[in-house]
Amino acid sequence: MNESTTALEGLPVMSREELLKVALENGGYSTPSLNDTLYLHYKGYRRIENLDKYDGLKSLWLHSNGFERIENLSHLKELRCLFLQRNAFSSIENLQGLDSLVQLDISENSIRVVEGLDHLPNLTTLNLSKNVLEDAASIQHLVECKNLSAVDLSHNKLAGKDVVACITGIEKLTSLNMSGNPVCSKVAYFRKKMIVANKSLRYLDRPIFDNERATAEEWARAGPGAEQELKAKLLAKKQDKERNAMQEFRQWQESVRTTTVNNNTEVEDAVVLRDTMEALITAVEVKSLLLKTDTVVNEEKQVVEVELAECKTVEKEKENVEPQDDFVAQKVKSLSLYLNSKGQRKTLEDLLVDSSKVPAVVLPPDALSFDVVSSDDDEETDLMSTSS
Repeated sequence: MNESTTALEGLPVMSREELLKVALENGGYSTPSLNDTLYLHYKGYRRIENLDKYDGLKSLWLHSNGFERIENLSHLKELRCLFLQRNAFSSIENLQGLDSLVQLDISENSIRVVEGLDHLPNLTTLNLSKNVLEDAASIQHLVECKNLSAVDLSHNKLAGKDVVACITGIEKLTSLNMSGNPVCSKVAYFRKKMIVANKSLRYLDRPIFDNERATAEEWARAGPGAEQELKAKLLAKKQDKERNAMQEFRQWQESVRTTTVNNNTEVEDAVVLRDTMEALITAVEVKSLLLKTDTVVNEEKQVVEVELAECKTVEKEKENVEPQDDFVAQKVKSLSLYLNSKGQRKTLEDLLVDSSKVPAVVLPPDALSFDVVSSDDDEETDLMSTSS
């Protein structure tokens, strides 16, 4: 049989194994004291038990089960939030020791009388909606909760003029939900009376603004006529404020437009200045380039003139060469052709044995040797006879 169910009823119970399983399923720890939150809602438990090792809890979710009694919680000294809604509680009990408790939700139960909360010194938020509270006596205990600031009593059965006086006794009350109670509709001017009676109240089923508080207090002081006059003054003041705000907005809008126009003009001037500077820079660069081009042209012109002079000098030297130089060159060429035809390669220096008979001739290096590929003996004989 499953350890998390009872043998008799077949319903889940809060066994140690069940609590460990639930803790691990919700990202908790296997060591009970390390868990600060425990989600035990919608489990079908009938009894609160076996939480003695979970003394480090700060938030405990026990709503939507079948609990009939509040028990076995007094050791949770660090608990700040306790959710007990949607169970079967008929009374508030056994909350001693929960000194750190700040929020308690016990809505949607069968609570008939509020009790057992005065020993919770730090309790600030209490939800008692959808219970069976009927009159001022059933909520009188709230006056003893000195730090209580937010209370939800909506959808109960509260009725009677003394409910207003009872709620007024809650010193630090700032937020109150009372919708769904007969007192809201059966007590004349209930909202105005509550606002006037509770100076610290800022929320009563909807926000309470300063103008509403001022008119309610004027109603209580001088009657409905004075209230209407104050409403008219406040309305006129509001309209004047809105009108002034609109004028300030239009002035600001006009100043922004003027600033935008000025900025646009400045931008246009800056663009013109930028274009002018770019044009000047381009002109300077072009002039510099022209100067460089003239310099290069002059240099090239000088080089050409030098080369032309050299060419003229060479031509004059060629004109001064004696005619015998052509004969010597022709003879050297013939000898070179003959020697090459025999498979030998000679240069001018090898042929000119007797330098006294051949004048100095300046020839290009390519003219100093020749290759002859013909091997016809008749052609060789003719060449030799011609040269001799």
